Amino acid sequence: MRIENPTLSALQGQSRAGKDGTLVSELSATFGKMLDEVNRLQLESDHKIEEFATSPEKDIHGTMIALQKADISLRLLLQVRSRLTAAYQDIVRMQI
Repeated sequence: MRIENPTLSALQGQSRAGKDGTLVSELSATFGKMLDEVNRLQLESDHKIEEFATSPEKDIHGTMIALQKADISLRLLLQVRSRLTAAYQDIVRMQI
C-alpha cells in the first residue's frame, strides 16, 4: 500500500499546472484520491471484521492488519487535513 503525501505532490506540481491550470485543483484531486483510499481501507476492514465474526475459519492476522491499515490511513488523513487548515489560516493572517 502506498499513500502519497498530497501536500508534497502539490508543491512538486507547482511547475506543472493541473487540468484547469490551478494548483488548487491539483491539490483538491490529490486530497480526493486520498479520501477515496481511506474509505476503501475502512470498508475493507469492516468486511474483514464481518468475515471474522461469521466465518468458521478465523483469520485474526488478516483482520488486525486490515484494521491497522485503516487506522493509520485515517490518522494520516486527519494530520494532512489539520496541516492544510493551519497553512490556510497562516496565509489568511498574512498582511500584504
